[in-house]
Amino acid sequence: MRDTATGLAIGTAGGLAFWLLGIPAPWLAGSMMAAIIAVFSRVRVGMPDWLRTMAFIFLGIQTGTAVSWDTVDRAIHWPISIAFLCLTVVAVTWACMAYYIRRHGWDVPTALFASLPGALSLTLLLASSTTADMRRVTIAQCIRLFFLVAALPTVITWLRPPEDPLTMTLSQIGGLWDIVLLVAVSTAAGYALEWLKVPAGLMLGPMLASAALELSGVISGTAPMSILIPANVVLGVMIGARFSHFTFAEFRAALVEGFSGFLIALVIAMAGAGVAAYFSGLPFALTLLAFSPGGLDAMTIMAFSLNLDPAYVGAHQMVRYMALALLMPAATAYVLKRMGAYGGSGA
Repeated sequence: MRDTATGLAIGTAGGLAFWLLGIPAPWLAGSMMAAIIAVFSRVRVGMPDWLRTMAFIFLGIQTGTAVSWDTVDRAIHWPISIAFLCLTVVAVTWACMAYYIRRHGWDVPTALFASLPGALSLTLLLASSTTADMRRVTIAQCIRLFFLVAALPTVITWLRPPEDPLTMTLSQIGGLWDIVLLVAVSTAAGYALEWLKVPAGLMLGPMLASAALELSGVISGTAPMSILIPANVVLGVMIGARFSHFTFAEFRAALVEGFSGFLIALVIAMAGAGVAAYFSGLPFALTLLAFSPGGLDAMTIMAFSLNLDPAYVGAHQMVRYMALALLMPAATAYVLKRMGAYGGSGA
């Protein structure tokens, strides 16, 4: 409890500082940076599973309540950009893998799992059953997410035109009983999908349930910021706490490799997002956030912070996550077996 309270206090202070400085996505980026500084200052921070669960449920609620019938009308353009997203995921994985092998001499399993964009927990689980260097894989994945959260909001703010047609202007839910109903139904849906072993069920369930309540007219408006800000802080501290397994020397040494991989992934994501924006008629800033190779939770919560359409971003990040979760085990096993690299412990 002390580590949790410390983590939340430090994350809140970092988010508040970034908010006062006017930095984009302040509560997520600020809490992450503050938690990383704390970790390397030998301050113990923690985040229990129940608090992570609440953050995922609240994030799903936020995404679902942002869905409107106008969103449904715009969804006719989504299949085009989702198709380009799938191609972009393959391109990012291949390019980063080739970079790590040819430039740094990594073995195939380590390079492959360090390059997969998203689904971190599943990536690490699969990597542990191979000869992959788990520390390199973990550091590469965490540093890419670190740079995305730290730099992407500023990039998108700079790229976005002053008059963005998809900037959110939704009102918040006002009634207490509406909020209670929303949280209760969404929580039940989240646990139901989690019990059914649906990928990202704790977030997908609340997303679907809250969207259904919104579209049916049972509730009206988005969940209040009192839900979103704590979810930002929890997620930022979670990202920062992952670095507690590394020394500062390891972190510093991995920055160059991690930053290079981040740049490669970002350039390819920008190219894919640009093509998708052209063919679908959507703003480039929006497609870039949806195509960025970060986590489902971080990218969706960033959409709220940047006042972009969270339903679009969440749908694309969910497709990427579920595709990786469903296809990655068979695909990585096939690739590694062809290269004679499957098997071993990867300790």
